[in-house]
Amino acid sequence: MPCGVPQDSVISPLLFLIYINDITKASSFHTTIFADDINVHLSNSCCNVLQTTINIELCKTDHWLRANKLSVNCNKTNFMLLNSQKHNPTLFKVIINNHSIAPKNNLKYLGVLLDNELSWKPHVQKVKTQLSRACGVISKLKHYTTQFVLKVVYNSLIHPYLNYSILSWGRASNATIQPLIKLQKGYKNNKTHQH
Repeated sequence: MPCGVPQDSVISPLLFLIYINDITKASSFHTTIFADDINVHLSNSCCNVLQTTINIELCKTDHWLRANKLSVNCNKTNFMLLNSQKHNPTLFKVIINNHSIAPKNNLKYLGVLLDNELSWKPHVQKVKTQLSRACGVISKLKHYTTQFVLKVVYNSLIHPYLNYSILSWGRASNATIQPLIKLQKGYKNNKTHQH
């Protein structure tokens, strides 16, 4: 008798999380799971030791995946070396199931762009782009609506991007965050001069 759960079913994510719950015990990686997005982390001051350890632990993870009839999509899998200015990431080899994993200088993690120097510049640039669009919408709306409506639009289109994960990227240098401050000030000045 066939069994399973229909795709996009409400219970599918819960069952999937139960199914992969013990992947965290398959290796010595520090593992974080969000829905079907899994991130593994390791640290070591010696680059050679780190590379060897990562590949050993990935073999363990691959063994767990095969035992549970799962596989890694290597095309969607990348690695990043933090503080990698001392080392060339292209010389650092990460392999799982005979597939090389490509290095990246920045990765998206739960909507936040992390870069290998933790400068937060790519993430701030992404937020700036999103805020610029929102400010354009507000700039056009200000001629046709009330300040109350503009505040609602602001709280919908701007505030969430500024607030999301700000405890992390909000520690960026003043020079990095300055473009967001200018956008914010520009919005406030626009708002106060509209009536």
